[in-house]
Amino acid sequence: MRSIRNFAWKRFFVALNAKAAETDLFGRAAQVGFYFSFAFFPLLLFLLTLFGLVLDSTDSLQRELYRYLADILPSSAYQLVHSTMDEIIASSSGGKLTLGIFATLWSASAGVDSLRSALNSVYEVDEDWAWWKLKAQSLILTFLFILLLAFALTIVTAGVQVIENGAAAAGLSLPSTWLMTLLQYLFLFGVMILATSIIYSWLPSFDEFRWVWVSPGSIVAISLWVLLTAGFRLYLHYFNSYNKAYGSLGAVIILMLWMYLTGLALLVGGAINSVLTEMSPSSGAKEAEKGEIEHRIKHQKKKQKKKQS
Repeated sequence: MRSIRNFAWKRFFVALNAKAAETDLFGRAAQVGFYFSFAFFPLLLFLLTLFGLVLDSTDSLQRELYRYLADILPSSAYQLVHSTMDEIIASSSGGKLTLGIFATLWSASAGVDSLRSALNSVYEVDEDWAWWKLKAQSLILTFLFILLLAFALTIVTAGVQVIENGAAAAGLSLPSTWLMTLLQYLFLFGVMILATSIIYSWLPSFDEFRWVWVSPGSIVAISLWVLLTAGFRLYLHYFNSYNKAYGSLGAVIILMLWMYLTGLALLVGGAINSVLTEMSPSSGAKEAEKGEIEHRIKHQKKKQKKKQS
C-alpha cells in the first residue's frame, strides 16, 4: 500500500499522455484494428480446419467457439461472423481447406505484423531483423495463438464433461452452474494473461529477450478490453444507429470498431509497460532513454531520405 501511495502518479500519467501523443497511439490502434479485421476470418477458418485435422468430430468445439464469440462480440457482429463462417465452410471441401491451410495462416498473420509494428512504435524500438525473419516470427506466433485458443476450448469443453462424468461415477451432485461458469472464465482469464505475456515479451523487437509472466500492462489491457467490449455492447443495445447509417455494412463497421477497441487496449497496455520501464531506475531507464534517442534519430533520417527521393 505504501508503495502505491508513494508512486509518482502525476509523472506517470504525464509520461503516458506524452507517449500516446508521440507514438500516435490511437492512429496505430486504428491500423491494428483494420488488419485484425482482415485476419479474423482466416484465423477462425484455420482454427476450425485444425480441429478437423486433429479430431474426428469438431461439432462440440465449434459450438463452444461460437458460444464464446456470442458472449464477446456485439450481436450484429456475431451474426456476421457466424453466417460468414458457415458459408465459407459449406462452400469449401475438406481437401480445399487442408491445401489452403498455409495460405490461411499467412493471411491471419497480418494481424500480428501490424501489432508488432505498433508495439515497436510504442516501445520506441527499431525493427532490425530481415523481412523473412519478421514474417517467420508472425507465422509462428499466429500458429501459437491458434493452438492456445484450441487448447483453451478443448480444456473448457472436455473439462466440463470430465467433471460431469466423475461426479456421476462417484454419485456426487454436480457443482452449481454459476460455479462452473466462474471456473471456466477464470481459466480463460489465465489464458489471456499468457497471451498478453507472449505479446509484450516476444513480439516487440527488443535487443535482448525478456520474459515477464504478469505485467501491469497485461492486467490493464485485459481489464480495459473487457470494459470497452461491455460498454460497446451496451451502447449498441440502446443506441445502435450503424445499421441505419451504413445499411447492410453496419455489421462490418461494428466488427471493425470492436477490433479497433481490442487493438487500443493492447497498445495502452504496451504503453503502460514502456512508461513504467522508463520510470524505473532499476530497469535500465538510462539505456531505454538512450534507445529512444537513437530510435528518433533513425526515424528522422528515414524521413529525410524519403523527402530527398
